[in-house]
Amino acid sequence: MNDNKLRKVRDESIIVSFLSIAKETELEVIIWRLVGGSKHLADVKIESIRKLRKYFTIVPMAGHEKTVQELIASQDYIDLYIPDSALLLRCTIKQTEAPTRYTLQFPEFVAQVERRKNFRLNVYNTEEVKVNFGKSTTIPRPMTQTFNKSCFDISSGGFSFFVSRMESKFFKIHDHIRNLEIKANGWSTKLNCEISLIKEVEPDGDNGLNYKVWRICCKFSQIDQISKKHLEKFIFERLKDELHAINE
Repeated sequence: MNDNKLRKVRDESIIVSFLSIAKETELEVIIWRLVGGSKHLADVKIESIRKLRKYFTIVPMAGHEKTVQELIASQDYIDLYIPDSALLLRCTIKQTEAPTRYTLQFPEFVAQVERRKNFRLNVYNTEEVKVNFGKSTTIPRPMTQTFNKSCFDISSGGFSFFVSRMESKFFKIHDHIRNLEIKANGWSTKLNCEISLIKEVEPDGDNGLNYKVWRICCKFSQIDQISKKHLEKFIFERLKDELHAINE
């Protein structure tokens, strides 16, 4: 299961504050729509907010004009996602000036992920995300080993994976892993990270493990914006349960 909980915010002043922050700091905003069971995305930004009239305008990012127009065409509403603040919102389309500008009414509520700054996606059963890196230890003797692991879960802020008892001696909290290669859906990049937590995981009926393992939790200590945005979109596209919750 994904370790996220959605809370609904209905206070209009708070909603306006969320939108204002997204506008002033030029946060990435993604609009999306399900077409034939597939999720189609496009990047926009918030151009202006009219608090008294209860609407705001969005404009497509360069190169996304046609996709935005296609997603909004003949629609009464559009769904938006703001990755940096983990916000989901559905807005009624008030006016279109395709392909350059679209006016949306304030949503009745926004849904925000609780407990985490970033969406975290469980990918252990699918083996969609893998990491490859070298790690050294001096205990019980100096040695280096190459690890190729499927991630247990991942967010744009970090990831975790399982290791065996024998492998666990290579890992300590606050250790740094440099030039770690991460691969997801045909895409790959190299990043630096730090081990933030190590947890023993016993087998149970939910995790399907056959023996005790150690879960190594890492946070990115250096990640470029292109890689971060790729991970955010990869995770976003797969969080169907959380996304549907906004309409319940």
